[in-house]
Amino acid sequence: MGTGGASPAGSGGGVVDAGSATATGGATAAGGLDATGGASAAAGTGGARLDAGSDGSAAGNGGPGGAAAAPGSGGTNDAGLAGGGDAGPAPPFTGPTIDGTVTVTRTTTMGRLVPGFAGFSFEKSHLTDGFFTGTNAPLIAMFKLLGPGVVRIGANDVDKSIWQPSATPLQGGMTTPNVGTADVDALAAFLAATNWKVIYGLNLKTSTPTAAVPEAVYVSAKLGTSLASFEIGNEISFYSGGIGVIQPLWQTFAVAIQAALPGVALAGPGVYGDINFTSTFTAGEASRIVQLTFHYYRAAASTNPLLSQLLATDPAVVSQSQGLATIVSSNKIRDGFRWGEMNSYSGHGAAGVSDVFGSALWGIDFMLTTAEYGAVGVNFHGGGQNMDGNVCSNGVASCTKPFRYSPIDEVDSQVTAAAPLFYGMLLVSQAGTGSMLATKASAGSLNFTAYSIAPGDGSTNLVLVNKDATTGVNASVDVGAPVTTASAVYLRAPSLTATTGVTFAGAGVTPGGVWSPHPPYDLPVKGNVITVVLPPASATLVRAK
Repeated sequence: MGTGGASPAGSGGGVVDAGSATATGGATAAGGLDATGGASAAAGTGGARLDAGSDGSAAGNGGPGGAAAAPGSGGTNDAGLAGGGDAGPAPPFTGPTIDGTVTVTRTTTMGRLVPGFAGFSFEKSHLTDGFFTGTNAPLIAMFKLLGPGVVRIGANDVDKSIWQPSATPLQGGMTTPNVGTADVDALAAFLAATNWKVIYGLNLKTSTPTAAVPEAVYVSAKLGTSLASFEIGNEISFYSGGIGVIQPLWQTFAVAIQAALPGVALAGPGVYGDINFTSTFTAGEASRIVQLTFHYYRAAASTNPLLSQLLATDPAVVSQSQGLATIVSSNKIRDGFRWGEMNSYSGHGAAGVSDVFGSALWGIDFMLTTAEYGAVGVNFHGGGQNMDGNVCSNGVASCTKPFRYSPIDEVDSQVTAAAPLFYGMLLVSQAGTGSMLATKASAGSLNFTAYSIAPGDGSTNLVLVNKDATTGVNASVDVGAPVTTASAVYLRAPSLTATTGVTFAGAGVTPGGVWSPHPPYDLPVKGNVITVVLPPASATLVRAK
């Protein structure tokens, strides 16, 4: 995020797992936990009881009601979640519900959900502290849970970076502007281990083409097919001089790099919030860049936002997506547009907003809404100690400017937890790929959204999100075609403001990156209509065949 920071216009909870509840939903589940962590009660008029408790007792180990399903590799349709449910027709839930409807219009396509949609963004200084290595097993496992994807390395620290081939990595939690061949070698090993690609940032603001070319040449040779593209500079519209000065400067770097590396892919311009700058810039560089990158933050963390503000619809998400899609189309940008850096609130996020379960539900909405309007991916920004002004002593987890919005928590460059936001990324990665169908959702005044993906085999995957804190939704989902079977897995937490106790498919993600999803629930089906109950503060992934 740029220093300007202003908004543009615009683990594991206690689980009653699949297989432990009776078909009627009314008997006590193994483990005896209800939504509040107490003794379970018979199903009430809401029709079901919650599938996740709040005591954290069953995280990541298969739960008390049966063996966990084998984790999938992530990123593909049905990965890790295939197979029929054995838990009866609904997850356990008692509490107030209102009726809701979801209608899928199969004749209207709204973009595509493509492979590798959910990605990460990091400060370039993270290359220097032994984070990205071929031996960082927890980090590798976290990445692999999402399947092959794209990580972007750049952000504010890219324009402080210095290419010094002999530089050596520092101990975890310490960083330096000096990036060397050892750092790139370690990144290459990490990418090979995860099967991810990288958008690699180069310093534009305080460097020269003469300095940038040797770095680009080494990186290109070492990373090979793991290099998605180079991105020159970060949020360049904030540089002084306006586009009349900034664009010619960018061109000197681009021309020099592509002369040394004919055909190398460039992405850009990595602008925050300024569609007009991006449009003008892209019109002049359409022959040089293969992918449009753009940044998003709802607003600055310094505005002291509320969680309700994050969860409310931001019209800029659609309007900016539409603007970017138009720029891509009019300039024939080969690989479309990607949110190369984005997250909830700039300045590393807001406590109690960016680091709670509600951020996972917001992240799902952002990803799937922008996919509907043409995005090919998002990169949620994060980082750790001694990056982008987050100054702290080695070994200190709470620093002057912690990365509260990071999808992956870390201390001393070691993974400590999958943050709530990671679970939203995991759900979208498990939603498969394919055409997104026009989908309308309604549940009175509740903040309730729905999305549909058609993988191409005649099935339909649906994502339903209930962002209300207290009221569930008894949803009738008209898929628009006959349904034979349907099943669901749930993303849950004790509350919207929970920072721990998050589960997806009945299981948490361990600090080592292990996720053991439970079998899905079977859902009632009649003709084209599926019935599914969403507890408050939850999302569900439904597979209809």
